[in-house]
Amino acid sequence: MMNETLKKSLDISPPVDTSTSDRLGLEEIVHLANKVGLEYASAKKDADRLDLLKPTIRARIMIRLDDGTMNETRLRRLTETDSEYVEFLEKMSDTRGEADKLRVRYESYKNLFEAKRSLLSYHKAEMKLV
Repeated sequence: MMNETLKKSLDISPPVDTSTSDRLGLEEIVHLANKVGLEYASAKKDADRLDLLKPTIRARIMIRLDDGTMNETRLRRLTETDSEYVEFLEKMSDTRGEADKLRVRYESYKNLFEAKRSLLSYHKAEMKLV
C-alpha cells in the first residue's frame, strides 16, 4: 500500500548516532538536511493531496450508497462507516504520520547544524584568546 522508497526513508531512528555526528562536517549535515527536507516536502504534498480529496471520496461513496430513500443523516453515517472510506482515512492518517516523522528528522538535522556551527564559533573564539 505504501511506496517502498517512502518506507525506507522513514527510518525513525535518530538522524545520526553521536559518534557519527561528531565526525560530520557542516556541508555533510546540510546535504543530509536537504535530502530529508525534500523527502518531507514530497510526503507533505501527498498528505495534503489526500486531505483535499477527502470530500471527493466521501461524495463518491455517498452517490454509490444513495438509493433515493435515505435521509441525509443516515446516508452520512453509512458513508462514514463504509470500508472504502475508513481505508481512505487510514491511508490519510498514515501519510500524515510519515510526513511528520520526516519533518522531525529534518528539524533534527537543522538543529545539529546549528549546534555544530555554534561549537565551531566557540572553538574559533577560544583560539583567539589563547
